[in-house]
Amino acid sequence: MSYHEDVKNLFHSLFNSYSDIFFIKGIVSGLIILVITLINYNAGVSGILSIIAAYSVARLLGYQTTFLSTGYFTYNALLVGLAIGYMFEISVLSVLMIIIAGSLTMIITIVTAQVFYQLFGLQILSVPFIIVSILVYLSSASFTNLYVAGLYSQSFALNLDIFPFWFSGYLQSLGAIIFMPNEITGLLISLLLLLSSRILFVLSLSGYLLGISLYGLFTGSIETAALDVSGFNYILIAMAIGGIFNIPSLRSYALAFLGVSFATLIASAGHVFWSQYGLPIFTLPFTIVTLSFIYALNLLNYPLRTQVYKGTPEQNLEHYLSTRDRFVKEPAALSLPFKGRWYSWQGFDGNWTHKGLYKYAYDFVICDSDNKTYLNKGTQLSDYYCFGEEVLSPVRGRVVKVIHYLADNPVGSVDIVNNWGNEVVIEDSRGYIVKLAHFASHSIYVVEGQWVDVGAVLGLCGNSGNSPQPHIHIQMQVDYSPSAATLPFVFVNYEQDRQLHVSGLPKVHSDVTHCQFDLYYDQVTNFVLDEELLFDVYLKENKIDTLALTVRMSDLSCYYFESDKGKLYFGKQYGNFYFYSCEGNDPYLKKMFLALSMLPLSYVPQLTWRDNINNLLVMKNWQANTSSLLNSFHTDWVSTQAVYHYLDETTVKGKINNQFFGIDIETRIQLDPVARFKEIVVDDYRLVQTKH
Repeated sequence: MSYHEDVKNLFHSLFNSYSDIFFIKGIVSGLIILVITLINYNAGVSGILSIIAAYSVARLLGYQTTFLSTGYFTYNALLVGLAIGYMFEISVLSVLMIIIAGSLTMIITIVTAQVFYQLFGLQILSVPFIIVSILVYLSSASFTNLYVAGLYSQSFALNLDIFPFWFSGYLQSLGAIIFMPNEITGLLISLLLLLSSRILFVLSLSGYLLGISLYGLFTGSIETAALDVSGFNYILIAMAIGGIFNIPSLRSYALAFLGVSFATLIASAGHVFWSQYGLPIFTLPFTIVTLSFIYALNLLNYPLRTQVYKGTPEQNLEHYLSTRDRFVKEPAALSLPFKGRWYSWQGFDGNWTHKGLYKYAYDFVICDSDNKTYLNKGTQLSDYYCFGEEVLSPVRGRVVKVIHYLADNPVGSVDIVNNWGNEVVIEDSRGYIVKLAHFASHSIYVVEGQWVDVGAVLGLCGNSGNSPQPHIHIQMQVDYSPSAATLPFVFVNYEQDRQLHVSGLPKVHSDVTHCQFDLYYDQVTNFVLDEELLFDVYLKENKIDTLALTVRMSDLSCYYFESDKGKLYFGKQYGNFYFYSCEGNDPYLKKMFLALSMLPLSYVPQLTWRDNINNLLVMKNWQANTSSLLNSFHTDWVSTQAVYHYLDETTVKGKINNQFFGIDIETRIQLDPVARFKEIVVDDYRLVQTKH
């Protein structure tokens, strides 16, 4: 790596370290906080020197600058530097102490980060800072030369003395996080919090007020509790549990306030114990409470845990709401085992045979317009529409059991000895066991040990086993045994009532169609790495711009379109094409997303499908801020929905609606086997591809 790149990543690490302290992402926010720390020259410079020392040690050890630039590995060193600068003036001795302590913090960060993640699946938070700061404070008493020459009195009052005691205490506690416990610093940081995230600001203030109220009730004076600047622990706990590590919601807020109440106990006990050694309590309550909650919520599989951190609680919430129902989440996902339109005859916990340990199963038949399953009088097996129809593999896997020699039952009789009749059992490549039963006698085409793909023909539908009439029976089970208990599962990509279901369970006593994979739609959504696409942009009939895109791949192997202003990520899952997310400020990439947020790689005439759209893609800033705050108290209060349908085999038309703000957007996209996205229309805007 060049010297220029190394310096660039050092600056990124520097600024991101400052913003990470307050759970804010962004270089600009970090720069602002850095400038604020320089109000106290000694603390500000010490923080910078400590980061440089930690970064240098990490590079010496061979750490990649990509990891270091995030700030995750250096914000503890920053806190240690600020702590030293708060105690000692900048001098040769204090700088030497900063270099040693910052370097040690990096070593401890590397070790604890690995240990905490491997053993507990946790982040380290401020554990390295607590360890090194205790060492610094204890050792400084015996470092006589440093103590006498460097120790200085704090002359930075910087208090306005115009606020009520509770707000003054809040501001001083907020400033104390960066070792500047004064109102001016706290006010500047609170304004930065408010601009960056309304949710974080509300959590920080409400968490602090709850903490000092409880502490004050126990001690007899809320005003005295507000004077204790270690109340910043209440602020950090409320933000971490309520908005960072969990998706903002009433439930997460309740957990955050519960954590704050726990911190009052830990803070009180900590003051008693730590004061014996002349030590401040640091961030010990925050670290203990937050890590305990995160670990417990992981064990309990809390559904609102933050899986992908997008930058702010608002963005996390919007990402969660817009993606939670978009994709197939159930790992036990099967394709329907037939072509064309069939009838869902019996589902989970059905009326007849799907009971108890065997309740997770589905039966399918074919019906005519009168809901009859047969022609004529239905006395012959050949009268039944599904008899002899192909049965397809619902999964990719290895055939582990085949029975093919049993006779088909005459209509009206069943074989109670051989319950499943002729069957095929497949071990799914994901480890699941899938059974399909009641095949026609000697009609199975696969053999044990054979690998099959989704859609491969296994055999023909019959009436063997405990089957009163020809049908397909499918279930997922715990093992290979004939009496194995069944497991829940979902089907993917099926159509009922002209509506695409990405995953779910077909309605019983209703027709259902398997949306089979179509190579044409797979081709029109295939894009080659480094491929360039060029669009002319029209507003109504006037050309106003051009859009140049290049196909790239991220570090996580996800493809995206890159323009000079942003990125649009895309991919495929379970037979559907998706635009995943949009980064940056390119309005045309957002329009591409809206025009086709998802596309089934199959065609059923007049097929309609729905999708959740991230509110941030269609709203102005004030609308997005309002929706995020409201949705954090009541999920889906403000939502944006898209409805798409095939106008014909190459044209998809859509409508995007947000009822709360009265937003309506009309879209259309023209598909082409060569140009792929030939023309994209979003309201009055039109993107016409001119080069690919």
